Amino acid sequence: MNNAAAARVFNEVAVLLELKGEDDFRVLAYRRVGRAINDLNEDLAEVASRGELEQLPGVGKAMAEKITELLREGRLSVREDLLREVPESLLRLLAVPSLGAKKVAVLWKRLGIISLDDLKIALRTRKLDDLPGFGPKTINQLQRGIEFIERSAGRTRIGMAWKISTLLGGQVLGMRGMEQAEFAGSLRRGRETVGNLDLLCAADEPADVIREFCQLQHVTQVIVAAESRGAVLVNYEPYGTLRVDLRVVPARAFGAAWLMYTGSDAHYARLVERAAQRGLELKETGLFDADRFIAGQTEEEIYHALGMPWVPPELREDRGEFEVSEIPRDLLVQNHLRGELHMHTVASDGRNTIEEMAQAARDRGYEYICITDHSQSSVLADGLKPEVLLGHIHDVHAVGARMPGLEVLAGSEVDILSDGRLDYADDVLAQLDWVMASVHAAMTNDIEKNTRRTLAAIRNPYVNCISHPTGRLINEREAMPIDIEAIAREAARTGTALEINANNFRLDLKDEHARLARDLGAMILINTDAHATDQFDQIRFGVMTARRGWLRKDDVLNTRSAAEIRQFAQAKRARLRALAG
Repeated sequence: MNNAAAARVFNEVAVLLELKGEDDFRVLAYRRVGRAINDLNEDLAEVASRGELEQLPGVGKAMAEKITELLREGRLSVREDLLREVPESLLRLLAVPSLGAKKVAVLWKRLGIISLDDLKIALRTRKLDDLPGFGPKTINQLQRGIEFIERSAGRTRIGMAWKISTLLGGQVLGMRGMEQAEFAGSLRRGRETVGNLDLLCAADEPADVIREFCQLQHVTQVIVAAESRGAVLVNYEPYGTLRVDLRVVPARAFGAAWLMYTGSDAHYARLVERAAQRGLELKETGLFDADRFIAGQTEEEIYHALGMPWVPPELREDRGEFEVSEIPRDLLVQNHLRGELHMHTVASDGRNTIEEMAQAARDRGYEYICITDHSQSSVLADGLKPEVLLGHIHDVHAVGARMPGLEVLAGSEVDILSDGRLDYADDVLAQLDWVMASVHAAMTNDIEKNTRRTLAAIRNPYVNCISHPTGRLINEREAMPIDIEAIAREAARTGTALEINANNFRLDLKDEHARLARDLGAMILINTDAHATDQFDQIRFGVMTARRGWLRKDDVLNTRSAAEIRQFAQAKRARLRALAG
């Protein structure tokens, strides 16, 4: 049993206990174990074999015995006992945004609702209208939540798709007769979710390629096996199952096919129209003047023949790329980033120490980082009390002193409370080098309240950036309604950055919001919000999101030096003092 599956079992036990009505302490105990397992950098079975389970956060003797039982038996008796009392389908019902365990328990115990279909029928027949705690506002949220689930069904987050594409791509490139292979579609354009993977390759014997492709190790089902096209389902644990469509084309047509299958449909339709206006025909096999082949081996030569600069894949959405004479030469690329200012360590809910995070950042070539462990209200994340934070600041700076070539700033990810106050007093915030402010709880459907709360944080002189401003979790939780335009205008006025959180669960700000914020004068900051050293790799998704928003190098704060970062923070304090005066 892998770590993800083991963590899922303990988290499910926590939910089942909550549904049954058990006390919060017991629920939290199982949640902490689930988090500890999920945060492991090595196989859980290896930790167990060394007798070190009790060294994991939140794991005492009793929980260590339960982990051992799960590893040995492949099941957990406490979970099975609970499922004799609580319907397992309630776990799936919890996927509906705004439905927590307490509300699900009420639906189950009062109305016998145990599935999404039951809930949809109850809403349609107005059975929830007189249920305590389910007023018109809650019912509206449930309806929107169900729509959200149905809308996102069948889409895979880019992070999972990227993992699968990396593993599969290595296998495909090793196939006999393979000349070139590239992924296309939504993945190449950097969209936050993908429906399937589109894979394109050039080879002389397409039938042989398709035959070998359909027999690859992780293929679980063959959907199509034609002469030059194959479609299969692949499964890579723990990343999941995804459909992959492979098309084999001649080398001279590779660019034309790659252009077509990268999309978007809207972008490609405009290219076809542009070709037709010049008396040409653009199709999968190339660009033609009647029967005369003009271009097709590369995308660049096709764009050139159509009188256009080559358009980066992230910009191919028919959102302005046909209205410019040239693509910005300073469009953001990953190498522009000189550091990150949002990450966590074992001091709160991270997996690695300050020193390990710093070393990993230095190995990546970063010039600076900021350690931003959680503030005190984030109980589940082991947020730091003020007196603990002050010692933590000293520890962070001490690591920086031992790390030549890397400046290590001491910061915090501070919760924005429901009334707009911050989780630490100003005299505590004043001792930090950098402050990320975030909404983690009490998200409502009230756009005015959410906006007011965030604006209050922006106006605090010690808040340097708003983290993941809408709070969304892709495919799991809708964005908190918020007036992005008002937030961006105030961020620009006060000198507060807005984050593109590069974690593939978030990508928040999303591309359209990042572009709007930039256009209104707000500075953008891209961070991975890393809770472990390996999560620094997710920065690529933040960069893709920024590129989809047409962000240039100078639009992004962490393309600047450490000294300029400090100046940015100090300038806000001075600016707000001047505005107040």
